[in-house]
Amino acid sequence: MTTAPTQTTRPSRPTPPRPAPAGQPSSQVNIDPIKLLKKYFFLLGVAGVLGVAVGIGGYMVLLRVAPQYKAQTIFEVDPPRKTVATANTGDVNKAELERYMASQAQAIISSQVLDRAVSDPTLLSEAANWCAPFLDNNGRLISADAIMELQETLVSRPIPNTNYIQLELGYSKKNDVYTVVAVVTRAYERFLREVTRIDQQPVRDQLGQRLKELQDSIERDQNAIDRLLLENQIESVDAKLTEAGEELDLAVRDRASVQEQISVIETQMEEYQRELNDPTGAQIPDDIRQRVQQNPLIQRLEGQLQDVMARQRSLERLGFGAEHPSRKAIQADIDGLREEMASRRVELQEQEFDNAINSLRLSLAQARALESDLTGRIEVAQERLTEIARIGQEVAALRRSVEQKQARVSKTEEDLDEVEGLLNVAEQGRVTVFQSPRVPQHLAWPRRIVVVPAGFLIVMGLTTGFILVRELLDQRVKGPADIAMIPRTPVLGMLPDVAEDPSRPERAESAFHDRPAGVFAESVRQLRIALSTKVQQAGHRSVLIVPASPESGGTTLVTNLAEAISRADARVLILDANLRRPAVHKLFNLDPAPGLADVLAKTAEVEDALCKTDNANLDVMTVGSSEHRVFERLSTETMSELLARLEARYDLVLLDVAPAQVAGDAAGLANRVGGVVLVTRAMAQKRGLIARLKNELSGTNAEFLGVVVNGVRSAAGGYFKRNMREAHAYQHKAKKTAADA
Repeated sequence: MTTAPTQTTRPSRPTPPRPAPAGQPSSQVNIDPIKLLKKYFFLLGVAGVLGVAVGIGGYMVLLRVAPQYKAQTIFEVDPPRKTVATANTGDVNKAELERYMASQAQAIISSQVLDRAVSDPTLLSEAANWCAPFLDNNGRLISADAIMELQETLVSRPIPNTNYIQLELGYSKKNDVYTVVAVVTRAYERFLREVTRIDQQPVRDQLGQRLKELQDSIERDQNAIDRLLLENQIESVDAKLTEAGEELDLAVRDRASVQEQISVIETQMEEYQRELNDPTGAQIPDDIRQRVQQNPLIQRLEGQLQDVMARQRSLERLGFGAEHPSRKAIQADIDGLREEMASRRVELQEQEFDNAINSLRLSLAQARALESDLTGRIEVAQERLTEIARIGQEVAALRRSVEQKQARVSKTEEDLDEVEGLLNVAEQGRVTVFQSPRVPQHLAWPRRIVVVPAGFLIVMGLTTGFILVRELLDQRVKGPADIAMIPRTPVLGMLPDVAEDPSRPERAESAFHDRPAGVFAESVRQLRIALSTKVQQAGHRSVLIVPASPESGGTTLVTNLAEAISRADARVLILDANLRRPAVHKLFNLDPAPGLADVLAKTAEVEDALCKTDNANLDVMTVGSSEHRVFERLSTETMSELLARLEARYDLVLLDVAPAQVAGDAAGLANRVGGVVLVTRAMAQKRGLIARLKNELSGTNAEFLGVVVNGVRSAAGGYFKRNMREAHAYQHKAKKTAADA
């Protein structure tokens, strides 16, 4: 081995910024209902069966102790009949109806009605069981007690969103409950007949006066319409409007046509004028040229020219030359005819041009005169149309007024007819019996469909509440999620319970070495990545692994993590600083001395304390001799110098130390290393302990890298176990494929 320097001063490390103390763990608990269901499936099943049993038992007890039949009467309430206050409204006053129904519901159970009911001899003869508690020594009904009982037990209420009132009573005897409800119903009907009558005579007189006023107003409006039409000699406003509108439209269309004709004439005259003013001579329009060309004189001359030219071609075919006298004579005739045609054409074109200009001037004058006449007709038609429209509006307004008043007359006549029919009719007609009481045939209470599910829900609710309270009060760390609930406490990773690893490693401390393809080894690799990332970013060369309490698995994490990091081509040293219960030398089959304690006691050199393993990148420094294991030396400057020398030799130094819950060695060492990792075992420590230890370690010079949860089991929910099986199956299949290849 290479000899390390004997005197090396450990460089000072800047203290990283520390988060504020965490205080108490967060009270927020994340509860997975699926996991809870799987975890407490048996308990919930037992609670469900027990709940059904409780519901059946409760039903049987209630059936024997408190059976109840219910009888009811349904009253229908009609909307209020029209009065002077409601004659002008077409809709039922919903608020008034609701108030009336509420007052009648209270009237049913009022003392006046119930006094009539208990006075009915039918009550005592047909509801003897109900009356029994209210009889005196002479067998007579005590009215006050009976009325008080009825007011307490009778239910009289409007049925929401309807115009019905429900009267209901429950009692253990079905015939008695029917009799009581029937007697109260009859008493209420007598009460209405005796005390609620209204007189409609004032309403009839008021409606008659209103009807006469409306009819007189209609007659005045109709006379005004007739007078307005007669004065303006109009039989029908619509017909006159249509006639005037058609006349106006025709005049407008005619004027537009004339104006278009004027525009065309003016354009043509402007074109002719430009041709006359052309300095090169008048340019004859093509239409005039065509008319001149069709002139009989020009046509006759062209015919003669064609005949002469035909004779010329005949002479050419006969061989007569151009100098022949006959040819010359014919050519002279042709030239003469052409000159005459040109002269005649010019004369005729000038004549046609003058005629065209004169014709346009005449047409323009006539068109402008017609346009002026049409404009006058349009103005007259517009004035007439406006006047007829004004008259029409006045007539329409009067007719609308007549129609509205006629509608009011019809409504008033209907109201008057109704008042006539209702005169001297009692108001109790608004409330009628819609459904008479009947002897109940079925129990209203208890009901199996209610009691049995209620028992089930109560027991299940209590059981579920117990489970939730138990989970909320359970502060044990069960997995990384529980660590995440501690404020400002990072989770570095987790390791599964070795017993659940399908690869079945013999020991957790050497699981990575013995089963490198196992699920536990894969979890160590993931943890290695997370730790290496943080260590490299901060430049740490030493990391202290601190178990929270005995059996947390600090040594297991140190050995497996060192094995994983060393296999990534990094030089790693395991330094056993657990002077109280050392175990690293046993795992590697090494002697405990010489080791760390001997080096700190300066009875051994560093090189003598370093031990090789079967992994070329992994060395171990054991704990040292028992007589030199002085705990206080872990917090001395000698320890700092030793770490500086080891950090210079190795890429990473992993230190195993005694649990922080039972010893203070970790706090002293944490001031001399680069980073610190806290290890806790699932289901073994509570969040409060982890928060306290995290705060203590965060107060040292080392960077708190995070918490590792060791021994996570899949007992709650099954997600973790399924993931472990899938990972193992994947690894096993990969190895088999490689072996086959």
